Amino acid sequence: ADHFAKGGAGAVELGRAVMAACAATSPREFRHIYDAKAQGVKDKIETIVREVYGGAGAKYSPAAEARIARYEADPALRSLPICMSKTQYSLSDDPKALGAPSGFTVTVKDAYVSAGAGFIVVSLGTISFIPGLPVKPAYYKIDVDLSSGSPRVVGLS
Repeated sequence: ADHFAKGGAGAVELGRAVMAACAATSPREFRHIYDAKAQGVKDKIETIVREVYGGAGAKYSPAAEARIARYEADPALRSLPICMSKTQYSLSDDPKALGAPSGFTVTVKDAYVSAGAGFIVVSLGTISFIPGLPVKPAYYKIDVDLSSGSPRVVGLS
């Protein structure tokens, strides 16, 4: 595919190959790579590393070990699917190992529950998370006070 250089025209052949692959497979043949309800958190992580990324396994920071242990103890959290957060440059957690290396071990730095989305986010390598909005955004605290002589904006600090 040459879609970076030619846009959509450069991806026509790839599109046809994807359509042919979809037509050759029955939807009944689809299967998840792990059973979210039956497998533990670490087992799901390691399955993704091996079967999707081509790695050998995972090692865990002390912070990740502690959080995952808490999640494993709660049946509702243990049964959540996994969302891996990692560099976009590689299938590993190393941004310098470009493309699709194999046989590597990823480092699980941390994990957190994204309850609204319904999964556990697993942080691999050096990743920065952008904080989400709070339940009640700060603009609810901003107002105009008209009780004095001239209007005054309040709630900005």
